[in-house]
Amino acid sequence: MATTTLAFLLITGLGTNPIVMVEGKNFLNATSAFGQNRMSEEAVQTSLLAEVEGAFGENTAFTRVKPLEGVLGPMYAALPKNEKGYLGHSTVRYALHRLFVERHGWAIKGLDSEGGHRNCTSSAGLLKEQVPAYIQDLFEKRLGDRGFGLHELAVLAATIEHLIHVEATERVAAIFQVHDLLPTAPFNESVADELLDTYMIGYIVGEDLSTRTLEAVQQLKGLMPELHLQWNDTKEFVRGVRRDTAKSHGSAELRASGELDFALFIHTVERVSEQFGKFQHQKCEDMKASLVEIEEQGTGRVRLSDFYKPALNGQWQFHESVSALKNLGALDESDIDKPRVIIANYLSSLSNCITPSNFYSVCCIDACEGLLGHLEQEIAAPETTPEHIAAVVANLSSSSIVAPRQLSSALMGRLGEIAAEHGGTVPLHGRLFAQWMHHAFPRECPYPHISGTTNPQSVIDQLEVDGDISATDEEMLGHVGQAEANSKEDEIAELPWAPEEELLVVRHPQVKAMEENSLLRKARNGVLFAALVSIAYTLVRSFLPSQHAAGHVGTEKVMV
Repeated sequence: MATTTLAFLLITGLGTNPIVMVEGKNFLNATSAFGQNRMSEEAVQTSLLAEVEGAFGENTAFTRVKPLEGVLGPMYAALPKNEKGYLGHSTVRYALHRLFVERHGWAIKGLDSEGGHRNCTSSAGLLKEQVPAYIQDLFEKRLGDRGFGLHELAVLAATIEHLIHVEATERVAAIFQVHDLLPTAPFNESVADELLDTYMIGYIVGEDLSTRTLEAVQQLKGLMPELHLQWNDTKEFVRGVRRDTAKSHGSAELRASGELDFALFIHTVERVSEQFGKFQHQKCEDMKASLVEIEEQGTGRVRLSDFYKPALNGQWQFHESVSALKNLGALDESDIDKPRVIIANYLSSLSNCITPSNFYSVCCIDACEGLLGHLEQEIAAPETTPEHIAAVVANLSSSSIVAPRQLSSALMGRLGEIAAEHGGTVPLHGRLFAQWMHHAFPRECPYPHISGTTNPQSVIDQLEVDGDISATDEEMLGHVGQAEANSKEDEIAELPWAPEEELLVVRHPQVKAMEENSLLRKARNGVLFAALVSIAYTLVRSFLPSQHAAGHVGTEKVMV
């Protein structure tokens, strides 16, 4: 790691130890070439990536950037831009959050609306949860007021991903110390599996094991089947990743011997951390299936009394207190006499996350992200007409919706209301459209609460103070008894609709005009192209009167 160009140096340390920040003269320095009045985009991209490579080592970011550009491309095309045609501060955070949640099930700390590095640049250093926001700020200073292009967004994502891998390397080094092993000689698969088990204990429990003895770690391992019900499945998953990584990254010599070295073990751990979210998501799917079985039909909601019954019957899940459910945004109290748990909000809540790192938590993968991603790919713009959205959504399937379908008059009416508020088009990244998606896919898309009406952070505080967010048996029995007393009222309430809008970006009129002009130019170019094709086709027909066309010429429809 080149400390002369690195703005921060990761000092080996786990848990809540801070990352010590080292002032750098070259890494993302706002007074360098980026401070000039004009610089080509190619020069900006080359310089930015070169400095990241210089900081982290050759090819550490570059090998990740191109694939990330491919993943981010459709989202980037659809996101609202600033007046210069690039992504602004809040939009970058939004994009990164969605990327990591969908890619790995990672909820990166410090990239939410409450995140930030709090201007901490003292010798005390930054907490790890503050580092992603700090890095974003460095990039923004380096880019000036231009904003992020697709390439810079991918470089930033690759940088954050790399930092998480650096932390994993530190943890692996600590585990080798716990097992009294030196990372200099190859070791067999049995030893590798013992090391991986130790790594996963710390990963799932969220504990720094470097201060524990090997005997203490072995005792904790014996408790893991009780602490983590999927422990045996987790071990099988990790061993499968180890075998796959040995085939893809192991040298011919290591493959022949069936051994691993330190570098191959690091590759394995990196893949485990990247794939664990999707593996863990199966538990989320099982929970969803259990909740759907007791759902109020078609609402994506479960009455609170029904939600608590499994816990009262001895099951380990569905036991959060009313206050915790409120703060998590998982409780619908639109009918105060019949509170209901919102399935999608509950699944994506913090109560179903594990926190293996101070950089991120591993949570249920939001099924709505894939649906929105499909819309972004089809529409490729920040907003479009209600008719365009309806045509795409009518042909969009989910785990509980079979396409094609006819959208209800109520859904079409709500879509029209949103468009009326925004001059005839629907912004894809606003609260109202997210609310519409919840109505269209109630089991997949969370209900978007108005800002400030939920407080997930208080749940974390409660866990830290009390170690529990569960309702007591008396509380659960009280809700069940109240529901039974009102059992004669069987009418299913309508899904709530709040008319308040909250946009990701309040778009400048100049930006909207620029995008509309761009669409108009594309439309005109499309018409011109169609005319040229028609003329060419006629000429060809005139020269070949006796031949029949083998196909047909068509034009693509352009939505203006």
